[in-house]
Amino acid sequence: MEKKNNITPFETDIAKWYSDLVLQSDLISYAPVKGTMFFKPYGFKVWTLIKEQMTTEFIKHNVEEVQFPTLIPESLLQKEKNHVEGFAPELYTVTRTGNKELNENLIIRPTSETLFGEYFREELNSYKQLPMNLNQWVSVMRLENNTRPFLRNSEFLWQEGHTIHATKQEAKDFSYEIIKLYENFAKDALRLPVQMGMKSKNERFAGAEMTFTIETILKDGQALQSGTSHYLRDNFTKAFNVKVLGSDNKMYNPFGTSWGVSTRLIGALIMTHSDNSGLVLPSKVAPYQVVISTVLANKDPMILVKAQELADKLGKDYRVHLDSTDKGPGFKARNWEVKGVPLRIEIGPRDIENNTAVMTYRTSSEKVSLDMEAINIEFIKKALEQNDSEIYSNATKIVENKIIEANSLEEVSKIIQDGNIAKAYWTEDDTTEKQLKDDTGATLRLLNVVATEQASINTSESTQFVALIGRSY
Repeated sequence: MEKKNNITPFETDIAKWYSDLVLQSDLISYAPVKGTMFFKPYGFKVWTLIKEQMTTEFIKHNVEEVQFPTLIPESLLQKEKNHVEGFAPELYTVTRTGNKELNENLIIRPTSETLFGEYFREELNSYKQLPMNLNQWVSVMRLENNTRPFLRNSEFLWQEGHTIHATKQEAKDFSYEIIKLYENFAKDALRLPVQMGMKSKNERFAGAEMTFTIETILKDGQALQSGTSHYLRDNFTKAFNVKVLGSDNKMYNPFGTSWGVSTRLIGALIMTHSDNSGLVLPSKVAPYQVVISTVLANKDPMILVKAQELADKLGKDYRVHLDSTDKGPGFKARNWEVKGVPLRIEIGPRDIENNTAVMTYRTSSEKVSLDMEAINIEFIKKALEQNDSEIYSNATKIVENKIIEANSLEEVSKIIQDGNIAKAYWTEDDTTEKQLKDDTGATLRLLNVVATEQASINTSESTQFVALIGRSY
């Protein structure tokens, strides 16, 4: 039985729109445990493409891949009190195997600072071994009460990088290099005009000296933390007694970083680019960049022959799928539209007569009749570039419309209540920051240093820090 794709309009019910979209586009289905999901082949391919391309970028920064255990002894987490306080409410704990109670509880990995700390302690003894740059692609578990696929999962996939450096400056520099890598990747591969900056003291990662972030401004006016990079100073190397012999022949605790992005990036893609017709995928992370569909192929055997020839020609350079099923042309078009395929090409009886094909752009739904010979590698390259350019342009308009400058705390509150993100000069101030969160549900998403100094809206002190303030997932 052919399914219908009926997505609730975004304007009617955002939550229902989102759940309809992730299910009907075949990204996921819901798993038995709350906050977990079956990652279906089409959705997992999006993540695989992100993983492959990002790994290529990590290699340019001399990062090596590792794989560490899922289970962490509870006593190991106790070595870093700030870390425990930051994660204790979210931990999944194993207390028994079969009918046997464990002598010590085991924690299902919420993140791996502790394991990397142990590893570095065993492996390092001299500054000459530094830097040591490691990364792993794994799943982690953190209890979430209000779950939504990709945006808030109790179990999710991510990469977590951990590095050790000989000096403070090298560690600081590397943490900044990584956040710039994330920013560039988000803009280039995902077509997300993310905002990059520093977290406030209240919003930093537990145990970090400094946290950099990229935030995606979503079409519903909320922010999504889409990647972070942390300068840890020597906090974790002290906690795990990681020491190396320095150039002065004295033992000291070296300096660390940690950084990560997760399947939240897919949530950012959905909540930024997609529409009431389904997914809209940038070409670099689209499982299929081009889908070629046959129309009424039973009427002329040459339809399938021509479609296969075109698929073979384009498939040398692009991810191409040939849909030669006997389903109706309307169903096929709708199916690939909801899955966000950038370019769809149809070949039917009339096209065989005229040696043409009809191409549709996902971003505009514009249909173009083309001479079959004109559809070559270079033409598809330009068409995909046009598709991606329109995606980025549309996403940029969201940011421009949703970020609004504020000159007072009252204006901040109004902007947030209206479903937008406030931008304002800000001085770090725990009391006001906490009160703002209590009153509006908003947090400081990031802080940036700007060239012009001005009085902050919260303390009236002169500052060069500008904050983005808003609600988030």
